[in-house]
Amino acid sequence: MKLLNINEDVPEYFYVFIGNGNRMQHKINYHNYKLNKMLISGGFEGLITEPKLMHDFIEGNINYAPYVPAETTFNIPTSHMMNVVNSYNVEYILDCHRPKKYPSRFSATYAFGDFESCEKASKLYPNMFKLENVRKFKIKKIGNELDDCVKVVKCNMEIVTRMWNCDIQFFDPNSIINVANAYWNGFGQVATEIDDIETGKKVQKVSDVLYEYLIEGILEEVLEDN
Repeated sequence: MKLLNINEDVPEYFYVFIGNGNRMQHKINYHNYKLNKMLISGGFEGLITEPKLMHDFIEGNINYAPYVPAETTFNIPTSHMMNVVNSYNVEYILDCHRPKKYPSRFSATYAFGDFESCEKASKLYPNMFKLENVRKFKIKKIGNELDDCVKVVKCNMEIVTRMWNCDIQFFDPNSIINVANAYWNGFGQVATEIDDIETGKKVQKVSDVLYEYLIEGILEEVLEDN
């Protein structure tokens, strides 16, 4: 099986941090994992309950964004408002520029393709990623038409980190398109500019490179003694 966005094979195994952490996504992943040692993406969960949407799912005719940004009466953002909305704006922008057959960040399961990437993630974000919580998975073969619905892309998660740390809503349209396309095309480093509060000058920041896989499908745990 090939990746949708890069001419590479889908990895045989994936590695996911599974732990009952403080963040909501950690708690949800941990809860789902404890049920049956599997992780199922949001899209696949939807297909199981509404199989009539299978064609639309394959063709990318599914709406994943839960909210659409609205115009405000006063266009005067406060620090609290910026903190609240910036992360969602990043996700909404990426979904708007996502090739429609690709997995959505709103729906996919996130995983790394090798343990070395887990080690790098743990070094970059030690409070979020604990190596003792890493579990090994593979894509589950179901044996019916759902196997044709599996989708996997490989993207540099650090591009999103750079977007989170910028006032993305003030980017010009071309810059937004370029950054979003770089993410979905699986590019490496991306440079963004932010205003230095002390000097008032533009400062260029370059993203790191740490590839993640977005998976629409079911991951089942692989025990090491197998």
